[in-house]
Amino acid sequence: MKPEMTMWDNSLPIITLWQPWASWVMLGWKRIETRTHQRFKGLSGKWIGIHASVKWDEKAIEAASPYLLDWQIAKSKNFLKIGGAVIGRVAVTNFRPLTVEDSKCALIECESVQRYGLVLAYPHVVEAIPARGKQGIWYLKDLN
Repeated sequence: MKPEMTMWDNSLPIITLWQPWASWVMLGWKRIETRTHQRFKGLSGKWIGIHASVKWDEKAIEAASPYLLDWQIAKSKNFLKIGGAVIGRVAVTNFRPLTVEDSKCALIECESVQRYGLVLAYPHVVEAIPARGKQGIWYLKDLN
């Protein structure tokens, strides 16, 4: 079920993702964001902001390569320049334990480690909002 979309405001929960993971979410390539904990469970049924960190995950392309096409891998190298900003919002349609069948949508192997997933849909890119970001769930109003 699609959560009702509201106008962007400072009360929208935001999570920070390292690049290229953040861009993969906004392109719709990564439709499940994974965690090894359940602290994001409360985001189910909500719209959330996606913040692209300035940090680049050196192991991301290797981890995701079994689930990406060659042209997607090549395009991902351009994301190195994108970071330090909220780049969009997505709907969290579910939160659940993941199985091996979820690996393709998560762009990461989901069998050897118990992972929990935010099932994402309806990515909506916004004009970049510069922000430092932080771990966990945060809000733009916290940075003011």
